[in-house]
Amino acid sequence: MLFRSQAYAEFPLALDGGWRGRPDHLAPDVLAILALDDYLLADYTRPGEPPVNFYSAYYATQSGGGSSHSPRTCIPGGGWAMTALEEHAVALPAAAGAAAPLPPLRVNRALIQKGEQRQLVYYWFRQRGRSLTDEYAVKWYILSDGIARNRSDGALLRLVTPIAPGEDPARADRRLAEFLAQVQPLLPAFVPD
Repeated sequence: MLFRSQAYAEFPLALDGGWRGRPDHLAPDVLAILALDDYLLADYTRPGEPPVNFYSAYYATQSGGGSSHSPRTCIPGGGWAMTALEEHAVALPAAAGAAAPLPPLRVNRALIQKGEQRQLVYYWFRQRGRSLTDEYAVKWYILSDGIARNRSDGALLRLVTPIAPGEDPARADRRLAEFLAQVQPLLPAFVPD
């Protein structure tokens, strides 16, 4: 059963703040391994800045082997060393007309490196109205919501941006936070509560 109102093919490639996206595709062998129901993979850029790669894997049901693959294991499998990993709160601006700002979004923040290349990664799991960073909590809620709500749909969301030589990682954090502020309000149509 699909609870979404929109497929990722409809995700906007032009976002406020000057972001313009270029879609990409996963190879068929990777798609077979991931066993996902829908995904978005796109590089978003704005003038004068490094890109932000946005990836989300959506699962209509997460049982029988089909569930989100954690970047905690996939990133090292791609040859990247995870030099730092921590939970991080990203401040989000209030929606237009809202009386109060949104609570910060908790994400996993990873610094990764391959040779001289460095990147900053944010990732989290959006699961039936919850944003989670802990993979064990994701599995627990898949089980409990499967029983109590007859639902196990959800998604992994990941943002990646390069850190230029000499660039302060705080600048990359600002880039990801500014991009996330544009994307977060759009997500409920693609990954429902």
